[in-house]
Amino acid sequence: MRVTQAGLWNLVRQNLATNSTRLREVEDQAVTGLLISKPSDAPELVGQIDRLQAGSLDQEVYGKNATQAIGSLDQLDSALGRVHDTLSRARELAVQTAGDLSNSDDRGYAALEVSALRDTLLDAANSNFGGRYIFAGTAYDTPPFADDGSYTGSTDVPTTKVGDSTWVDTGLDGSAVFDDSVDIFAAIDAFQTALEADDTTGIQSALDDIDAALDQVMSARANVGNQTNVATDASSLAESLGAQLDAGLSDIVSADPAETYMKLSELRTSYQTALQVAASARSVGLFDLM
Repeated sequence: MRVTQAGLWNLVRQNLATNSTRLREVEDQAVTGLLISKPSDAPELVGQIDRLQAGSLDQEVYGKNATQAIGSLDQLDSALGRVHDTLSRARELAVQTAGDLSNSDDRGYAALEVSALRDTLLDAANSNFGGRYIFAGTAYDTPPFADDGSYTGSTDVPTTKVGDSTWVDTGLDGSAVFDDSVDIFAAIDAFQTALEADDTTGIQSALDDIDAALDQVMSARANVGNQTNVATDASSLAESLGAQLDAGLSDIVSADPAETYMKLSELRTSYQTALQVAASARSVGLFDLM
């Protein structure tokens, strides 16, 4: 069988092209660190890669949602702490002024302090986090409590998704906190009125309502604590699952650096050899080898 010069030259060119293509592929792998960078690199793995990428993105979103939820819940806990402290001070005043050791002047001074305590309660009830009023339910764009203590927010509680089947509250229905078994603002107003009227019976009645209000606030605070625990656990889980999914994706698409650079060295040597063969082939006049 006779091998022509043209035939040999075609073989040399094909070998050179193959080496050049493979060299570029491995150079890209060395630069990007990716063994698979486009679907055509491994069409049989496209579905698996898409699932891993989608799962990783989901966990990233869940983690961000959990972090934001924790911020809102921390603000809720802080605001409820202010409310609790304010009511505790009101209770102290009620205990002090309900007995015979206090006179009308004492109760008058206490009434002035209670007025200031009411302002503190209203400020706490209209707390916001990132521009969202945290006691307004889902109507978080506007302050939920008017100056008279009436609730203008929503009774629906805002939530956010922090896992495939896990949601946490990011705010509260303020009416369930401030106007449930007892209306906190009405209780404080009644207490102030009783103090101004030097009415010990009214003060004792206000003390009972303040105790109920404190229980109401502690219940809300316990709920916030539970929601914070859920959000914190979800954040940790999202981070863990995200890392696992990323590791699984990396195992498929990432190139091993040592192996890649070894291949690159081998291919460069092979390509240089192919170039030399091509140069020799062009300089030879006859390829009529039998």
